Amino acid sequence: MKQIRIDAFGPPSQVVRCCEVAAPGAPAAWEVLVDIDACAVNLADLARIAGHYGELPKLPATPGLEAVGRIVECGASVSELAPGDQVILMANDNWCQRRRLPASLVFKVGAPLDPLQLAGLKVGACSALELVRRQAALAPGGWLVQTAPLSAVGRAVMQIARQDGLRTLNIVRRPEAIAEVLAAGGDVALEDGPELVRAARAAAGSAPLTVAFDAVGGDGVARLAALLDSGGTIVNYGMLSGRPIQLDCDDAIFRGIGVKGFWLTRRLARMTHAQRDALLAEAVELVRAGVLRSEVAATYPLDAIGKALREAAQPVRPGKVYLLPNGEPGAIGAGGSAR
Repeated sequence: MKQIRIDAFGPPSQVVRCCEVAAPGAPAAWEVLVDIDACAVNLADLARIAGHYGELPKLPATPGLEAVGRIVECGASVSELAPGDQVILMANDNWCQRRRLPASLVFKVGAPLDPLQLAGLKVGACSALELVRRQAALAPGGWLVQTAPLSAVGRAVMQIARQDGLRTLNIVRRPEAIAEVLAAGGDVALEDGPELVRAARAAAGSAPLTVAFDAVGGDGVARLAALLDSGGTIVNYGMLSGRPIQLDCDDAIFRGIGVKGFWLTRRLARMTHAQRDALLAEAVELVRAGVLRSEVAATYPLDAIGKALREAAQPVRPGKVYLLPNGEPGAIGAGGSAR
């Protein structure tokens, strides 16, 4: 079968290779065998391949934080899953055609949905759910401020916020992105720069601005702090700028602006099995209801992995890049048709 491998960390499109490996054998008693239908390519995947991430795999390694597939075979002791079930894989290392893994590391979807809409839930949608509903927990009508609104997490934040009756003030780094954000469901979109604080305050009126989600870092964090009310919190979950966070001492000391990090990997590791499944179920039901929807930029087979990663690394894309290890998946259920 085909599998993506890396033998050294480095530029993602250069160090990955598609190779032929032996297919996994029959599952042990508590394992399942899964055919992989789709894998979302995330910036976190690129960072792990490059060797610049919070945790790195032992080399040689197979990348891939996300995947959705169908169960082919269950071990003798597995009773709650059956061949044909659509499942989201909670394990990493998923860029391959078939996987054998513990049954505890898959989540059964229930009535099948579009694989491409499910393949990005573990990272993007679950991050957005934790940010909006747990880190912010605002009352209906409240305002969320965020950077990188056209990222997978940013789009999901806008979709969940609108469902929950919240409003989003979205900060972009290029003027042409303003129309894209508004079309994607943002309430306000502003270009970052010297006039950001004044424009943000004008847009929100007298409404409090108490929380901001940041995926960029760098000097933009100081402007986020300046536009928040005293006692506000910046939740940093990304490092798109590649630069350290900057925060004015006045904002930290005299206005009580706080900065904290959010990393879904750590959050998931601290969850019980039931809590993790509840989070996935929450995301799946939002897909089923049509609240969450990912835009698809392109799909690639495993043997075009270099091209796929080059496209995924582009700073401006109309949506996510996906790998289809076993060819085009069928379009089933609600949540949009597969491409």
